[in-house]
Amino acid sequence: MSDSIVELLDEMYDEQSEKTSLGEVVERFEDRGFGPLLLMPALIALLPTGAIPGVPTLCGLTLFFICIQAAVGRKSPWLPKVLKEKEVSSDKLESAIDKAKPYAQKTEKLLKPRMTFLSHTPAKNIIAGYCAIAALGMIPLEALPFAVALPAFALCITALGMANRDGVFLSLGILLQLGTGYLVFKAIGMM
Repeated sequence: MSDSIVELLDEMYDEQSEKTSLGEVVERFEDRGFGPLLLMPALIALLPTGAIPGVPTLCGLTLFFICIQAAVGRKSPWLPKVLKEKEVSSDKLESAIDKAKPYAQKTEKLLKPRMTFLSHTPAKNIIAGYCAIAALGMIPLEALPFAVALPAFALCITALGMANRDGVFLSLGILLQLGTGYLVFKAIGMM
């Protein structure tokens, strides 16, 4: 498997199949750690596919399950059957990934191992727990137009940091996730 973010994105879906399930993605990336697995649902929520009703909630729950497992120290992720069987159109996923590729290529140039102590236990576990809380924040934010973009973007940055052992990206992702808490309180206040 490649270390390139762009190549990882291309491996997220099966070109020969009309739909790609989350379980298939987990199987493809099981040996890569949690970073790439966090990236897919975060990108789905961030890109136009995140405007589809129910998608941010599904992505938030998926991210929560993945983050909690990383927080407790699991080596590879497990998802409940109901989430594993959830499918996304391969064409829509390919379209979203194609839109993300130029940004991924630019971001790839910025990533490198630094402040690596943040990507090892116990810091890694604490960051994953923090990400789990931010992921749950996506659920109430679905009620506000485009509000889910902030936690999705923050989780994308964090996932890139995890996948590349880049503590600078991990720190930036955590700081961006603080905004998620603010938005959640605003969303709850509007309900």
